[in-house]
Formats: sequence, structure tokens, C-alpha cells
Amino acid sequence: MRKLFSILIITLVLIFPIISAAVEDSEELSFQHNKEFDLKRACADSGFFCGASVSCNISLIYPDGTTLKDNVEMTTTSTYRNITVSQPLNNQLGYIQAIQSCNNVTDADMDTFKIAITGDGKPPQVFPTQFSIILLGFLLIGAGIINDRIRLFKHAGSMLILVMGVLTLYPGYSFINWSTLMGKALGFIFIGLGFYFLIEDSFSRNIQSPRYNSLNEEEMKEEELKRIDKQRNEFFDKADDPQDGRMHQ
Repeated sequence: MRKLFSILIITLVLIFPIISAAVEDSEELSFQHNKEFDLKRACADSGFFCGASVSCNISLIYPDGTTLKDNVEMTTTSTYRNITVSQPLNNQLGYIQAIQSCNNVTDADMDTFKIAITGDGKPPQVFPTQFSIILLGFLLIGAGIINDRIRLFKHAGSMLILVMGVLTLYPGYSFINWSTLMGKALGFIFIGLGFYFLIEDSFSRNIQSPRYNSLNEEEMKEEELKRIDKQRNEFFDKADDPQDGRMHQ
């Protein structure tokens, strides 16, 4: 059984990061949620780059469809155009739709792209790497429960899940953190499970009973030795008492 869990743990450590990296779009534009960011990008119109001599306007649409920026002129530099989104406005996880155009032209001449707003600012993943770490924690807990000799694995897994629960809430990862219902649910569930498995042994009758029984046996032995010692002292005291000896005579 220990060999089986060792194989599973090694497999998870090696395979899941590879899977996560495979489904990650590393070229996707992404920024961290609830942080100010500067969008620096060359201005394009229908796939063609606009010259620095013309103005460039951009509109940004929140993931829920409301307007973040409405046809705002971008700052022009020698190599790119820039627009700053302040921290209070960067308050939704998901994809922001961007519509960019030169000289404020009609809707027919626009360049569109999307911006990913994630908990940690990294490109979103279909299966976040953090999930593999959480799964590893549950495997460690399972191994510690099944085999008492490696019960330390249970505590290590519990602490791992507890920490990942905190990181799920803040700052989060992918499109999960404290600002969404799913992020709150997962974060508090992981924290609760990690804390439960960490202190479960303290309230387990099966684990604590032998310890209490051992303590009770030692106390009983100590009390018995005291009783015997007391009786022995009383016996010798009576034997040495001359008045008691005359009474017997």
C-alpha cells in the first residue's frame, strides 16, 4: 500500500504540472485582479498598425458586459499606446473585451482582443496547477489515515490543504478568488478540511483512549505503591511503640 501511494504521489507531482502547462495560453494578455495595470499595446485597425501621428481610441467591456472604458484615447509613445486601469476599476475576474481603433473610426474598422483578469495575474488554466497540489494534499492525508506508521503524512497534507485554502481566497488563481462565490466556497472548504484533519487526532477516541488508559494504569500503580508503603510504615510504627507492646502483653 505504501508503494502504491508513493507511485501515485510521484505521478501527480510529475504529470499535473505538465498538463497544466499544456492547457495554459502563455501568449494571452493577463493582469492580476484588484491591482492597477497599464495596458501597453501597439494600435491596430482591422489588422493594420496605425502610425504614431494618429490618435488611438479604446473601449473596454467588463466580463459582465458593463462598460469599463468608453472610447478613451490612449497615450501615445514612440513604440506603443498606453492606457491605465486603476485598482478600484479592476474589480471583476474573467475576460475584458477590448475594442481598439484609429482616429475614432466606425465600428467596421476596429481591432478586438481580450484581456484575462486572474487572481494571480498569470494566464488562466483549464486545470490550475493549484488543484494538483490540493489533490496531492488529500493523497497524503489518505496515506496517513490508512497507515499509522506514516501518520505524519496526514498532518503534512492537512497543512498543505489549509494553506491552499488561504491562497484560494487571496490572491487566488485563474478565475477563482474571494470575489466569486465559487472562490469563497472552495477557499473556506479547503481551510475547514485542512484544519479538521490537522486536529482530528486530538478528538479521536480510538487514538486517545490508549494514551488515557496508559496514564490511568500508571496512576493506579502509583496509588497502590503509596497504599502499600503507608501500610508498611504503620506496621513498623506499631511494632516500635513500647506502649503498644505493653498493651499486647
